[in-house]
Amino acid sequence: MLALRGIYDGWATGGMFGRLTDVYKSEDYTAEPGDRIFADDATITLPDTVEGDDGTRIPRDLAQISVNDGTWRHWIWTGLWTELTGLTLDSEAPLSERDQEGLSSLLAIYLAEGFGESVGQMTASRGMRFQGGVSHKFGSTQDVVASDYF
Repeated sequence: MLALRGIYDGWATGGMFGRLTDVYKSEDYTAEPGDRIFADDATITLPDTVEGDDGTRIPRDLAQISVNDGTWRHWIWTGLWTELTGLTLDSEAPLSERDQEGLSSLLAIYLAEGFGESVGQMTASRGMRFQGGVSHKFGSTQDVVASDYF
């Protein structure tokens, strides 16, 4: 469980789901995808819809919101807000619905390396393909990002 939590925490803090903008709140606030909120005695609400250039819509797939109200909590959008933190043995692993064997393979790689071992080629390939798919958000609509040319 610690290893799986470590994978999710690493993704959330390492930018796997995009860059986050620091927001400091001391009163109630409705978060926006991409917010990293430092909440000082404030209630933070996760949005079901957002306003974009294309009008009102649901958040983009794998959008992230992080909140620190004394401890860090991270959520990603997977059709609903899915918390990445606070997992227990009874929890369903976030993103396992996308590729349960891929997530299991990634966890196997993580655990094996911790013990100075390695996994077979198929397990390694499956785990890295899963992580790459999450990282690149293949099959997901993403916001257009303007490029700066010098």
